[in-house]
Amino acid sequence: MQKWKDSSFHWLGCFKILEMSKRLCVYCSSSNILEEKYIEAAREFAKAASLLSYTVVCGGSLRGLMGIIIDTMLSAGSSSRVEGVIPEFMGKMEIHHPMIKRLQIVDSMSKRKELLRKETDAVIAFPGGLGTLEEFLETLTLKRLGQYDGLVILFNQDGFYDSLLAMLEQFVQNRVLNSNYLDSLIVVDNVNDLIEAVKNGKRGLLNAAHYLPI
Repeated sequence: MQKWKDSSFHWLGCFKILEMSKRLCVYCSSSNILEEKYIEAAREFAKAASLLSYTVVCGGSLRGLMGIIIDTMLSAGSSSRVEGVIPEFMGKMEIHHPMIKRLQIVDSMSKRKELLRKETDAVIAFPGGLGTLEEFLETLTLKRLGQYDGLVILFNQDGFYDSLLAMLEQFVQNRVLNSNYLDSLIVVDNVNDLIEAVKNGKRGLLNAAHYLPI
């Protein structure tokens, strides 16, 4: 597992860094009753992404962390760098963000996941529920199968995903998961290290044999 800790990088200075823009997919909660610490982290990430001219692709909802990220990027003048993908049945529920200019409406959750990931430099799983978990695990599996070349990043804020990481280790101990899964996963626990991981990360495909248990 790649971990980024004690980084000296801080997003307040990131506008000084000249680099090619990156495209990031974010999986996150759509809950409106989250603790404030999760909201603040999402807002801080969105500010940093805007300053670095990163494009952020998310579920397109006005709810939860998705809404926070979209609102923050719009407020920062990055309306052309925030995109949403939402299935039609969710659009009918009127939970799509009304101010997002680049919103794709698709016919299924599967198509949504495909387009969220498409041509991204990284996928980032923020704290979230079953939908976030399902999206993250599918992408991690595709990474290990050599079908996704971006970074797979788990934002383990305040130990939110400690139980998930413990479960993966249990899989390794029970010989249903190769311990090399750690090579395809980056775990961070704060926004500074998250941005640093994205900034320094390189895209690349793994050999599909990487997936096989040993």
